[in-house]
Amino acid sequence: MPTPNNPFEQIILPVEAPSAWPPAPIYWLIIIAVIAVSLLTFFLVKRYIKKKKIIKQALLSLQQLQNDNASFAQLNQLLKGLSLHYYPREQVASVTGQAWFDFLQAHHTQQGVNLFNNQDEFCRRLYQDNSSCTEKDFFSAKKWIQAFPTQVKARQTLALKNKQLAGKKDV
Repeated sequence: MPTPNNPFEQIILPVEAPSAWPPAPIYWLIIIAVIAVSLLTFFLVKRYIKKKKIIKQALLSLQQLQNDNASFAQLNQLLKGLSLHYYPREQVASVTGQAWFDFLQAHHTQQGVNLFNNQDEFCRRLYQDNSSCTEKDFFSAKKWIQAFPTQVKARQTLALKNKQLAGKKDV
């Protein structure tokens, strides 16, 4: 029975509600962006945890060497092993003696502060069988290991800038 006062009487309701699938294109972009950010975050966190694990493992090895009253050569073997994780094998594996001392100094965050006393003493102790480590050696190694991820990041940034500058000079 029609009533003249009801304005909605002529509206016919649809049988089915409109479907939300497939979503509008903007929602596809949002979904893709969320997935990409999630994956990027996952891989960055995974890499960060791996680096922290390597540093923690190196510090535990250093503590073990300190408890065992290890030789100076064993301490340097630990430092070289850690360096091989981050730098190319060609750059680190063949470095010995004075070049190794220079490498340690160059990759230390506090430039101008000599680790392991002076270069002559370092090289002499490196090849002595009975040269045990002092507390200063362990302290220097600990400082070097703790600052290691920062050193690597700074070196990589510097290398990238140098590469970009070299590319601009060619133009």
